[in-house]
Amino acid sequence: MRRFGLTGVLVLTALCGCMMPPAAAPAKPAVRSEAPRDERLAPVVRGTDDGLRARPAPAAEPAAAKPTAAVRVDEKARTVRIPVRFTRATGVVEWLLSAGAAHPTTSVLMTECPVGNVAEAMAKIGLAGGTRPQWVGDDRARPPAGTAVAIDIVVKDGAGKESRIPAGRFLCAGSGGQPLGEGAWIYVGPQMVREGDSQIVVTDLSGSLITTNLRDSSAMIYWVAKGGSDPAPYVTAYYASGAALSGGGETCEVEVRPASQK
Repeated sequence: MRRFGLTGVLVLTALCGCMMPPAAAPAKPAVRSEAPRDERLAPVVRGTDDGLRARPAPAAEPAAAKPTAAVRVDEKARTVRIPVRFTRATGVVEWLLSAGAAHPTTSVLMTECPVGNVAEAMAKIGLAGGTRPQWVGDDRARPPAGTAVAIDIVVKDGAGKESRIPAGRFLCAGSGGQPLGEGAWIYVGPQMVREGDSQIVVTDLSGSLITTNLRDSSAMIYWVAKGGSDPAPYVTAYYASGAALSGGGETCEVEVRPASQK
């Protein structure tokens, strides 16, 4: 076996080092590429990625309350005008006029005016309270007694010209469109009940202003068909007329005045 000297070993070692592949360079840290940020998601991204508190959405502006038209009183002419709107109710109805949203499907007209304001207006033109319908047996009622009033629906056209229509035109005595017939609107005032030291206006709770229903114990004005003071069936049905379905206008009011004045 041939032996190499120290010089030979060093030469072999150097030759082996030249023949070995060079050592790999240290890997560079990977650089994460970021997609362009969509500014539409900025509030969400900032609240999650960046550790920032999300900005609350701006508070919505409260809707301005729509002013309610006031009841108009003419003490000299002794008239009260109540702003109203037609409900377009069909079929059987029990109220010519109700307050608030108490009877939207069985009332011809509705008003947003408080019942108390209407009652105060009636008192200013000298209308006094009367006697409410009295039940007789199971199916009859004695008609109310009070002040007879005339009721018109006053409609304004686009030019501001007024036209008056008697309230009875908006009601029918039958489903076939029969006219309301003879009778009178009787004012008895709002129903009030005392409880201890306080007084409750029941009409304010029921919203019943002008009715054809003698079962209603809290109405302010009743329709009484001609026939005297004898007890009459209180189940008589009245219907909204075609005028009630097509009635209306930009401005519409119910005018009440004593029937004795023209």
